[in-house]
Amino acid sequence: MSTYELENDFNNQMNLKNNRLMSAAIAGQRQQQQRKKQSTPAPVTPINLDSKERVQEFLDKFDFILSDCDGVLWVNNGAVKGAAKAINNLRSRGKRVCFATNNSTKTRYEFHDKLLKLGFEADLDELFPTSYSTAVYLKSIGFERKVFIVGQSGIAGELAEMGIESMGVGPDFTPRHWTPGMAEVDIDPDVGAVVVGFDNQISFPKLTKACTYVKDPGCLFIASNADESFPHPDPRVAVPGPGAYVAAIQAVTGREPIPLGKPYQYFFNIIRLQHPEIDPKRTIMIGDRLTTDMVFGRNNGLKTLFVQSGIGTYDDMVNFRNSPDPEDHKCVPDYYLNSLDDLNKYL
Repeated sequence: MSTYELENDFNNQMNLKNNRLMSAAIAGQRQQQQRKKQSTPAPVTPINLDSKERVQEFLDKFDFILSDCDGVLWVNNGAVKGAAKAINNLRSRGKRVCFATNNSTKTRYEFHDKLLKLGFEADLDELFPTSYSTAVYLKSIGFERKVFIVGQSGIAGELAEMGIESMGVGPDFTPRHWTPGMAEVDIDPDVGAVVVGFDNQISFPKLTKACTYVKDPGCLFIASNADESFPHPDPRVAVPGPGAYVAAIQAVTGREPIPLGKPYQYFFNIIRLQHPEIDPKRTIMIGDRLTTDMVFGRNNGLKTLFVQSGIGTYDDMVNFRNSPDPEDHKCVPDYYLNSLDDLNKYL
């Protein structure tokens, strides 16, 4: 056999071998996909509450309501049209209501005042902002040091109610002479936790101090919530949320935060601590943020209602429903509406 024929024969054999390997790999991938498909439950198909019959069937399935606030009940200081009427109507039908918000800018007392001013019926023990969940968590672990806050007075107020000292709230301006290598930072050795919430006075000194404290492994790193953005009346405006500051501190320190808001189970445990009568199977979570409120419902065995008066959109919901990633299916609601006002015509 000539050299040419030997090379040809070798190449043919190698091609056959590669084809067999390729076929085996493709078959293996198909089997894996098939097994994954069989083990992954199909995403729910959201129900539009667009008729009296559907709304009545919806009402018959739950006794307890957990409602988000920003983007559901109000945007900034303006109530969402018809939202107060809908919530109050649901109460008149015997439904229990609690307000579960990742907003940490206010105390429960301040949120209570806001709800009443906007026409919502509410009692103080029905209010659960993450400023409160943060204070409850630190008290529960016997925390006795100071807290450095990247956030607003709501966190400081709730910590003070629990007898916990804090610092950091308010402006902390960047001096003109500051450069990254010239940052002057006064470190308080009594600080044992950094808590991050929404801060409209975020600055380079604040982030520097937060990162410096968190870099110490003996300092707790707490995210009152990690929402990436904040609702704004103008949909063209993107307002960074606490998640942006959390991500910055993570990037610098390599530390993972302790999350105390939605979508995590700890936040639901705080609510159940005060309301042990809550049956998750008979509870609906109402929210505007698919990646937070709907996932919070899924994580805690609740049904979910998505309203489009805040962050999320109908297209977002459809995209999560059609996604091949099972994790995205947690973002799909059981029910949806344009806003709570749509319920009023059927209540």
